[in-house]
Amino acid sequence: MTREPERIKVPTNGKGPHQIDEPSPEPSSPGDLTVAFTPTQIAVGFGIVASLVLLAAREFRRRGRRGRS
Repeated sequence: MTREPERIKVPTNGKGPHQIDEPSPEPSSPGDLTVAFTPTQIAVGFGIVASLVLLAAREFRRRGRRGRS
């Protein structure tokens, strides 16, 4: 007695098996916006802002010295 291997029939229409659609997450309301920053992101942001402030202060000093001569 020879047994045939079990086969599952899958309708493919020559394009391969269809993927199962996963349910999409529930849409969030505009009031549910929460933003979490990591300490690294905060430090990098602070560094960028501090460097821009220093560059602006240096530029204002240069302009002030030119006008006094």
